[in-house]
Amino acid sequence: MDVALLHRGGCYEVDSASGNTYKVDLLDETCTCPDYQTPDTPTPCKHLQRVQLELDAGRIPRPDGRLPETALSTYPPSDTSSTHLVATLRTRIQEREERIAALEAEIQALQFVCDVADAVRDGKKIDLKQIIADEYGPASRL
Repeated sequence: MDVALLHRGGCYEVDSASGNTYKVDLLDETCTCPDYQTPDTPTPCKHLQRVQLELDAGRIPRPDGRLPETALSTYPPSDTSSTHLVATLRTRIQEREERIAALEAEIQALQFVCDVADAVRDGKKIDLKQIIADEYGPASRL
């Protein structure tokens, strides 16, 4: 599981092995995973435990956003580690940008469906070609 600080105040994002991403609030001891939502599951869930483990090991920023002292002293700067860090950060940024683009495309598709549903509900005559042209531009008429 990968853990990243979302914002100060103890909110972390946990990418689980299943491919799902959950938000963990370390200070409130809450998680968005289904296990946390089930009353029968012993608390804390594995995502809360993972955040605490990573925090205790000094591998992630503290809830106030500062890096732990061990992280600063354990890894002295070197060309190799700097290059690896930059490559890792670029990969993570690219993955996040691709995820954002996919979500934006999904939002656009859902908005299209909502627009068509609104037109049907209002009893309007639907011209899908025109709706698509209005939504995606004249090139979509081809």
